[in-house]
Amino acid sequence: MLHAKNVSIDGRIAVIGSSNADVRSFMLNAEISLILHDEASAGPLADVQRGHIRRSDQLLLEEWRDRSGLSRFSENLARLVSPLL
Repeated sequence: MLHAKNVSIDGRIAVIGSSNADVRSFMLNAEISLILHDEASAGPLADVQRGHIRRSDQLLLEEWRDRSGLSRFSENLARLVSPLL
């Protein structure tokens, strides 16, 4: 599983960092992001992202709905304890 927090826009702008796009991350957690505004830096990130997409499997809504009871339980447990993390 890849847990990356980055965005590339038109291969010219990139945002790389640890923050989630939510109020908790911006106000409570000590998180940081780097914004790159040049093609020489942002372009390679876009190439890496395209490579990850090519090697990824698509998850269809029906497949997600049919996931196992254990998966659903694990997700609910993680959601329950997430405020403590």
